Amino acid sequence: MMAAGRPRKVIDISTGKIGKAKRTARKENEKKLKLPRDALLPPQWLDEEGKEEFIRVVDECEKIDILDNLDRSILAIYANAWSRYTKIAMHIQEGDYGEIGYRENKYGRYETVSPYLEAETKYVRQIMDCSAKLGMATTDRLKLVVPVKQDKAVNKYLKYVNG
Repeated sequence: MMAAGRPRKVIDISTGKIGKAKRTARKENEKKLKLPRDALLPPQWLDEEGKEEFIRVVDECEKIDILDNLDRSILAIYANAWSRYTKIAMHIQEGDYGEIGYRENKYGRYETVSPYLEAETKYVRQIMDCSAKLGMATTDRLKLVVPVKQDKAVNKYLKYVNG
């Protein structure tokens, strides 16, 4: 059974009283949580545009080291949604597929929201969900990247006060 309460803080931003031994032990445990990045390759089922987007995101995220092998599936879903979104968006721009679509049933033909617009909206939602999990927006990265605790600067005038 898990303990209830607040989630555990990363040791670098923890402000409570923690002994040196406990602090080093927790730091070692946190290092073990970092996974390798050697399998961040696009899956074969992605189309060319999806693979290009997958590789672009991996290259960009490499600079700040926030992706690892477990992110591959979410990144693949993101890249697939991106590829399909761009195709639908181009299709809408090239043709007259505005906001109105037509459907028929046994009572006749009626106006409805364009299926292209519905599909575009679904892919936008999927892109936004996956990009939030991957930390692709600055606000999302702030939740993922642990700030490094900086040492306080020594006051240069303190030597005059202490004499």
